[in-house]
Amino acid sequence: MSGPVQRPDGAPDPVVLAAQVIQANRDEVIAGLVATTEAEIAQLEHDESLHGLLEASLTEDIVTALHVIINRIDPQTVDAPASAVSYARRLAQRDVPLSALLRAYRIGHAQSLDLVLGEAVRLGLPDPAGTVITLVSLSAFLDRVCDQIGRVYEEERERWVGGRSVLRQYWVNQLLDNPRVDLRQAEAALDRRLSGSHLAVEGWLHGTTATVDPGAVFDRLTSLLYTVLHATGRPLLVHTDEADARIWLAVRPGCPVDPDTVAAELGDAALPVRVALGIVRPGLDGFRRSTRAAARAKALALSAGAGTPKVVAFTRVAPVALLADEPRELADFVFDTLGDLAVDDRRRELLRETLRVFLATNRSYAATADRLMVHRNTVHYRVQRAVDHYHLDLDANAFDLHFALTICRWHGSKVLRRK
Repeated sequence: MSGPVQRPDGAPDPVVLAAQVIQANRDEVIAGLVATTEAEIAQLEHDESLHGLLEASLTEDIVTALHVIINRIDPQTVDAPASAVSYARRLAQRDVPLSALLRAYRIGHAQSLDLVLGEAVRLGLPDPAGTVITLVSLSAFLDRVCDQIGRVYEEERERWVGGRSVLRQYWVNQLLDNPRVDLRQAEAALDRRLSGSHLAVEGWLHGTTATVDPGAVFDRLTSLLYTVLHATGRPLLVHTDEADARIWLAVRPGCPVDPDTVAAELGDAALPVRVALGIVRPGLDGFRRSTRAAARAKALALSAGAGTPKVVAFTRVAPVALLADEPRELADFVFDTLGDLAVDDRRRELLRETLRVFLATNRSYAATADRLMVHRNTVHYRVQRAVDHYHLDLDANAFDLHFALTICRWHGSKVLRRK
């Protein structure tokens, strides 16, 4: 933290002193602002990827604003942070109104003013009127950022709406949501028959993607899936935003959908994407059901975090994915079954995962060791530790134990208890 800034009369600047106090606690301030923003603006209750962008945007906005205050930088020389620009573009692609975004800035501005002024008062600093005047003058930073963000949003919205994907997105939405959709007109617009069997796929960019062309990545993904799954006809690709896409493939009935094979092909192609595979079902109803299944598999993959496989198939996670709408019931079931093994820490995570794989491999120490890439003795120690220390009965309760451990594997901290 930099030292106190002096005013011309030699006294410490109260606004700077207050801002320095807030900077020392900025993580707590940012977390509160994110929670307030999502609670007060319904359009900003996002999925996990957009929640992360909102958090990054607000973090960079607050950090920049504190930097401007503490270093007494002219607000008219500071541009909108890069993460704020990225967030605005993504909202434009998701059809979130610009008014919601600008309201988020107003909320953040008001809360920030309250915090700085409150700290100045708490510190008993002199000249409260001067402090208020200084804070109001710093609103020029907000005005400049909102102006830039508004222009970025409008430009992106115009580009996105004018793109070729809009017509496809419209008819896909009709197929998914309109019970009286004109099927013949939809088929003509999409150049795709809906009488056969369908497989829906969700794809999203993953890892370092700053220099990646999303359009090219998803085109390559579509081609790869078309070949691996021996699809027929014309695939349907719709970008849901810059980093996410949905793909529908026409496949033969009962087509095997092996996520391991797809993952191997993705690895060979070095595509920076993760994939969620739906189920193979026929007709318009099958198109809808496969789409819902792929969306559930994606939501589960995002919930599982960094440890999730590159490719997730709904058929492999269906029992857990179908229960995603009841997080409290899942958490209670997990704790009732696992007891204190369901506490969220790294040591117990290793025990849970080892025991899960052990049960999944029909209690084979060798197979578990191979899958986890550890020594067989390590597996034996962990299994015994889990059973003995947490009083688990593998014979009387094997199904519930395996199911609870699988829920932990995919839902993680959402169902685990804190220390």
